[in-house]
Amino acid sequence: MKVLIKQTTAFVGASFVRRDNVDIAIEGGRITGIEPDINSAGSTVFDGRDFFVTPGFINSHFHPSQQLNRGLAIGVSHSEQMDLLHATDRIKDPDAKYVLSLIALLEGLKAGTTCFYSVGSEIESQVKAYTTLGLRAACTMIPKDIEACDKPAEIRATTWSTQDRLNTAEELHLRHHGDMVRIHFGVCNVRYASDNLIQGMVKLAERYDVGFHMHVAEGDEYVKEAIKRTGHRPVEHLHHLGVLSNRVALAHATKLAAEEIDLLARSGASVVHCPRANAYVAVGLCPVSALLNAGVNVALGSDAAVNNNSNEVRGEALVAYNNLSHRHESVDIVDYRSLFQMLTINGARAMGLSHDIGTIDAGKKADVVLWSKNDLPFIPGHNYLADLIFTDSCRAHTVFVDGKKVLENYASCLLDEGQLIARAREISAGYYQSFEREIRQHLRCAGRE
Repeated sequence: MKVLIKQTTAFVGASFVRRDNVDIAIEGGRITGIEPDINSAGSTVFDGRDFFVTPGFINSHFHPSQQLNRGLAIGVSHSEQMDLLHATDRIKDPDAKYVLSLIALLEGLKAGTTCFYSVGSEIESQVKAYTTLGLRAACTMIPKDIEACDKPAEIRATTWSTQDRLNTAEELHLRHHGDMVRIHFGVCNVRYASDNLIQGMVKLAERYDVGFHMHVAEGDEYVKEAIKRTGHRPVEHLHHLGVLSNRVALAHATKLAAEEIDLLARSGASVVHCPRANAYVAVGLCPVSALLNAGVNVALGSDAAVNNNSNEVRGEALVAYNNLSHRHESVDIVDYRSLFQMLTINGARAMGLSHDIGTIDAGKKADVVLWSKNDLPFIPGHNYLADLIFTDSCRAHTVFVDGKKVLENYASCLLDEGQLIARAREISAGYYQSFEREIRQHLRCAGRE
């Protein structure tokens, strides 16, 4: 299938150079040309005069199945929020996770996200959800093999044997890994994952040439517990195990020592900054300025609806800017183009996909978003990239992923949104009843107004 977007404004390359009145030719899922007046013969033509085109955003740390817990952990600590997450896992069935994951993904898609670094235990339902919506993803199981014995059984996380999780992770990769939806490897964190599990998952990532993903240094308590278990700070321990490399992406990283930043820079590992989620549970500010100055690749993630109430990674860029501006009392710690890179090419690097996605370039995958110049956030339209970073309520008009149209006129092309919403509401009502009956008494949480 050949597609031609005619006479549009495109932001091209890693520097996002603005080019007006150009055509974008797409064939075989890839961009084949970005020039004025490309011959339209044999192509499906999309009139791009009222649009500007950017690469799709990449949500580099995302828990889709936590949509069911949206609004249930407001004003509680990180530890209490994790208790809720683990307690409610026992009342979520696979169909509920799948349907509510579609809601979470659709919210992200409508804000310009085309690719997700997706984490959780329910890999099969994740693969199904991304495939249903035509999105790109890397799905990663992040298990624990060290039991939280200090927690009551009702709120204790599920743990498995080390070899069981390694075997299962490899089986999932062999069964589900593909071009659009990839299967990467990972663990939860240093606190609850043994050295054998961490090293085993990294060896699998190396064997199959994919990424390794985990949480790291997410608050003082996690750092303290990591030191208690290993004798090292989290990133220091990963270095001690010999697992840091450019295939590694570490989420949160709010409590890093200077020596750990240096280790990250020397290894080529990426950090995924999740500013809204980190603020939601008060686990500290990621030292983004120091990481950037050291040359560390920094991407952005929304984390989960349970600790963010949003699945739009675009909004993380503005919060990241605001945090840096307030923290350093300076407006030039990071500019909007650098923030845009965090949303796009830096995310692609964190996933090991920068050769295929993250920029609009000939030869790259056609994961592109068309934004209407006539939408209110883009008027007067002096600087569209800055509008996307600093303006609320931006919505994608049309989205192509792998050269296929998955969103048009603000609506999914691949499913009936009305039916999905009705089903999601039905599931959510039943879930909340189960939550009230079986879970609430074990937790301190916000509930429903």
